Amino acid sequence: MKIAISGKGGSGKTTISATLTRILARRGLPVLAIDGDPNPNLIQALGLGPGVEAEAVPRSVVERREDEAGQPRHVLTTSVADIVSQYGLKAPDGVTVLVGTRIDHAGAG
Repeated sequence: MKIAISGKGGSGKTTISATLTRILARRGLPVLAIDGDPNPNLIQALGLGPGVEAEAVPRSVVERREDEAGQPRHVLTTSVADIVSQYGLKAPDGVTVLVGTRIDHAGAG
């Protein structure tokens, strides 16, 4: 099962995502949560402390190539398992979280 949450800023995407992932994990499902927000806060919403930070998955794990028809496509340069192993953080209730991007600035929003 794959679930994506999107919406306007301030609409509760992080809260809904954290709640849903923890409920699914408590039911015994394997859960990988990926925070793609440039101002990632899912780690804290999942119950990890405010000082806990994940290393963002680098762009180098994806390579742009052309398919047989000459159309551009993006291909992983390493396995998903290796990405999760190297960059994933274990959160409460058995949720694993990845941070897809990060903007360096003074404070969380």
